[in-house]
Amino acid sequence: MKALGILPTTRGPLVHAIPVFSFGPRRGSREVLIAYRENGWLRAVVDTVADAVATPTWKAYKRVGFGGMMRYDARWKSAARHERRKALEEATQAGELVELPEHEVLRLLESPHPEYPGRELRKLLQVHLDLVGETFLWLRLGQDGRPVGWESVPPHCVHMTPQPGRPYFALSYGQFSGYVPTEHMLWLKHLDPENPLGRGVGRGTALGDQLDTMEAIDKATKGTFERGGLPHAVVGLDSKHEDFERQEAADDLEKRFKEEFRGPENAGKVWFTPGGVTLAQVAINYRELQADELAKSLRSYVRHVYNVPPELLGDTTSANRSTSEAAKYHLAEYAVAPRLEFLLAWLQHRLVPLIDADVILDYEDPRPQEFERVFRAMTTPITEAFEFNEARAFAGFEPLPELEGKLPAPLPGQGGGGNNAASVECPSPRCWCPRSPSSSRRRAPTSSPGQAPASPTALTGASMMSWHAPASGPDSSRAGARIASGQHADGRGNWNTRPRRGSVRSASADFAGRPSPRTCASSTCAPRGAQSRTR
Repeated sequence: MKALGILPTTRGPLVHAIPVFSFGPRRGSREVLIAYRENGWLRAVVDTVADAVATPTWKAYKRVGFGGMMRYDARWKSAARHERRKALEEATQAGELVELPEHEVLRLLESPHPEYPGRELRKLLQVHLDLVGETFLWLRLGQDGRPVGWESVPPHCVHMTPQPGRPYFALSYGQFSGYVPTEHMLWLKHLDPENPLGRGVGRGTALGDQLDTMEAIDKATKGTFERGGLPHAVVGLDSKHEDFERQEAADDLEKRFKEEFRGPENAGKVWFTPGGVTLAQVAINYRELQADELAKSLRSYVRHVYNVPPELLGDTTSANRSTSEAAKYHLAEYAVAPRLEFLLAWLQHRLVPLIDADVILDYEDPRPQEFERVFRAMTTPITEAFEFNEARAFAGFEPLPELEGKLPAPLPGQGGGGNNAASVECPSPRCWCPRSPSSSRRRAPTSSPGQAPASPTALTGASMMSWHAPASGPDSSRAGARIASGQHADGRGNWNTRPRRGSVRSASADFAGRPSPRTCASSTCAPRGAQSRTR
């Protein structure tokens, strides 16, 4: 006992010299799998995540050599999926990588078993990981020694994992009971922080107490409606005679009670019994037990553990169209994508080298396109900083060849500082806007002979443009933008940011017969005018 470190010795305990491994299945592994089969709520939550993880399509890339040299970029296998996906797309467009839609790795992931579809086996794999925290894939090897399929082994059927000096798994599954070499088994697991060398840890095993409580509430409710739970009353018999047979008298009284009061037609009758009979009523107050509130709290806790929004499980208490669309994105971003990254890391590390070490795995983005995001992208005018095809790609549409490299026109009030040549001068001689060459020929209106000059403060908004606006250049463009927005200037040339009432109506009256700046026929101003009408 002292040598094993159980008892103290003069030299200290020796237990550190003896390797202690957790090679057996964890307590509750089989029970939590049974709970998945029997507990409808747990199965609904786990299936919501597992179905979404098993759905995305996997991709395979391979490097292409130029002149006998092959470049490698560490971002192609980066754990940051956004950076990795961008690097793979750039390398594919540059010809450094080529996508292989019919590679052996993809065929193995799509059809790993001759009897079951690949999606169901990928879902089973994820169910084992979510409940128990580990899954075992018994690889089926071809004639060349490479994997051509696998058999999913339940975690509780694996009784021992490889140990130093024993490189094999001990399992009992179906009609097989024996040892499987390490190279024939693919062991995927969530590492246990307490013992990373031991068995995996899952969320289902962490929910053991909550699942047991939910099961107890369901069974108690079932028993209450089947047998009535606790009796509603307790009847007792007593007598002063020593030869009184209490059990026999109780059975006889129960028999008489059932004969006289069984059935709805005997309800409300008065029953006469001999003396010595006592009655004690027992009442169950389910409201004080708060069983319903406790069950709701436990179901919500289980749902939170698996990062599943309530809208995806039929809870529409506070749901609307916006929250329903956001729930799908939330599930893909915080539940599905991390699990796919986990599978990608393990498959790239353990499975790919057994088939083709040069293959780079990836998967399709599981996040759906939000309706609000697409709607805003299609209805909001874009700025000069982005091309039309970039806006289409953001909204989820394919680029158009006729829009390649084209930028939109400046929005109203933008680009008037002379940053581009088109904003300085409008080519249309009939355009009534501050960029038109005809605006330089406009002068301040003069009064008739014998009248006082017109006061600048009495001019309309349209007249103020020809009175105060410079002949051409950036200042003319800025002045036109202010006039178009309804601003006006005082007699000293200072602009008032408050809109002047009736400025548009006065402009139409003073410049009747001239094209309005909102209906400019010039090809340069037409996009801006069209956007002004849209806004």
